[in-house]
Amino acid sequence: MAKSPKRLLVVEDNAHDARFVTRALSQTDDTLDIVHVTHADEAVQRLAREHFDYVLLDIKMPGIDGMELLERIRSNEGTSVLPVIVLTSSTNPSDVVRSYKAGANAYAAKPSSLSGYRQFAEAFVRFWIENTLPPGGAILQQ
Repeated sequence: MAKSPKRLLVVEDNAHDARFVTRALSQTDDTLDIVHVTHADEAVQRLAREHFDYVLLDIKMPGIDGMELLERIRSNEGTSVLPVIVLTSSTNPSDVVRSYKAGANAYAAKPSSLSGYRQFAEAFVRFWIENTLPPGGAILQQ
């Protein structure tokens, strides 16, 4: 049975990290439609007009940071239940707690190697794509 394609919005300002994670995810699941944006403002615009099944979010970004974006996602009726997975360089316990309190579904530290990104991608696909049902049709309402 063919699985239906899922859409993932990757919000990551670091070009290297974005390339590593998108490549690892694409190689792990070639049906995953990955959209990468570099700023929270771009994410808000895309979420307002497009359907996504998941958001992979860095919280340490210039301008509107990932925490504020997460709060916007959760406060909006159209995206309030959209699965948001934080993937960030911070292992600071206060960032972890703050992310979960703001509504993150999961929090992971960025891998330090290409093989680590592959392991993250495999775990992401195994759990989020193969074993969970997303709420579907999440669009940010402005």
